[in-house]
Amino acid sequence: MKILSIIGARPQFIKVALISRRLQKEGIEEILVHTGQHYNFNMSDIFFDELNLAKPDYHLGIGSGTHSEQTGKMLIEIEKVLFQEKPDVVLVYGDTNTTLAGALATTKLHIPVAHIEAGLRSYNKRMPEEVNRVLTDHCSDILFCPTETAVNNLQKEGFTDIINNGKLIGKSLGLSPVTDYSSPIVINVGDVMFDVALEVKNRIDEKKILTKYTLKPKDFILVTIHRAENTDIKENLESIWNALRDIANSGIKTFFPIHPRTKKALDNYGLINGEVPKNLIIMQPVSYFEMIALESNAKIIITDSGGVQKEGYFFKTSCIIPRNETEWVELVEIGWNKLVGNKEENIVEETIKTYSENVNNKKWIDFYGGGKASDRIVETIGRIKNRE
Repeated sequence: MKILSIIGARPQFIKVALISRRLQKEGIEEILVHTGQHYNFNMSDIFFDELNLAKPDYHLGIGSGTHSEQTGKMLIEIEKVLFQEKPDVVLVYGDTNTTLAGALATTKLHIPVAHIEAGLRSYNKRMPEEVNRVLTDHCSDILFCPTETAVNNLQKEGFTDIINNGKLIGKSLGLSPVTDYSSPIVINVGDVMFDVALEVKNRIDEKKILTKYTLKPKDFILVTIHRAENTDIKENLESIWNALRDIANSGIKTFFPIHPRTKKALDNYGLINGEVPKNLIIMQPVSYFEMIALESNAKIIITDSGGVQKEGYFFKTSCIIPRNETEWVELVEIGWNKLVGNKEENIVEETIKTYSENVNNKKWIDFYGGGKASDRIVETIGRIKNRE
């Protein structure tokens, strides 16, 4: 059996790491395709080094561009690889342009598509990620969901062949080989990012990483901002930037590894003018190992990233989310994370309030599969028979 995995953005490098290792262990051939959507060292190469990912078999070198330009170029180049490799199954991850291009190119050639992290919904179609994930799910033959909420979302959209029943897939369910692709199969397997985060946390020297950035455990706020609704609209980014200044000026150390997109927008809008508060520390993007250490040691996190919301929760760190909706609704519903929108006063008020809360008073529930998602995915793939 030959599996072809298509990746191109930072979160996908993380998700593919354990899957690749498990496939290799089971003797399943994997061809790795990197579209080049994230193309600088801090956003790409360093992840391959840290996570011991094999060098991609194909690097398409797509780079930046408009959504249509980037996706269109990917479609053309991915199709060439598919013709060359003729895989039995293609794995796509998450909700980026790479995800959508991979799914579209594959399904048009009648090759089975498996979507890892399927079923997530924000129900805001102004988000590029929402468009990508909905279209990808409806192109896919096997939909690996990270949570029961994701399964429920797909049920509402008409998916009927579901392996869930409140339980995660396992050998005890006696899943037979998947041979019929006329009806997509939805499977609740858990979240691969939980698997990776748990493994990495056991490997890193957190004290060394904190010392590098002059930080102390539970004595700082971690910030990540990158989504289009917060970077492409000046008033939204200005509001968030002013909130960060206010928080730093209140005496709270605020650590901000800045995404290239966000840095470019701040510069273009002329928002970083005058003196930056002493407690607002702006850095280049950090490595994945460093990010795990920062997430687990921050007092709270301000983020518009879905992945960071989850990772914070893995390590019992609450998140303030400058958005009006989230894919990870279960974390908001239990009061662990807070949606605050992008108004300056709301961000500041909820951040100061949450910073003073005792996290030990919050209930922690394992929504994400207990660190076994990658095992369940590869077990399922191993039972897939070639489409006849």
